[in-house]
Amino acid sequence: MDDVDRRILQALQENADLPAKRLADMVNLSTSAVERRIGRLKQDGTIQKIVAVIDPKAVGRPLSILVELEIQNEHRHTLDQFQRWLDQAPEIQSCWYVTGDMDYVLLVVVRDLADYNAFIERLMSEQQALVRKYRSIIALKTIKHGLTLPLEA
Repeated sequence: MDDVDRRILQALQENADLPAKRLADMVNLSTSAVERRIGRLKQDGTIQKIVAVIDPKAVGRPLSILVELEIQNEHRHTLDQFQRWLDQAPEIQSCWYVTGDMDYVLLVVVRDLADYNAFIERLMSEQQALVRKYRSIIALKTIKHGLTLPLEA
């Protein structure tokens, strides 16, 4: 990846809807050269996907809760199954398998506490053999929410 790729990626992180012509002007390349570079960045997995970032409040999901989970055991088969369950839960926006006292950290986005309680009840009933305990951290205010990555050389 060279400096031009980094400039393209930086511009796309800020606005993935930029027309190729505008992007080409920004990095001093032809439109076709920029399109080829973007295609290569997609193919090699540097650009994983292009999405719209939606305001959770605008779609009725104003409550963000971080959930720390401690599990009973860490057998590979059990973890794979559990991770598939987590991946398919629509309330979970992000999920990390972590070090420390807890095993997973989830970012859960819901309408209200009743919606969150329904999620926890489903988790604890469907995964009761695996989840030992959980801890909830309710976000009172979002200070920063972003997906951009620093792209230094």
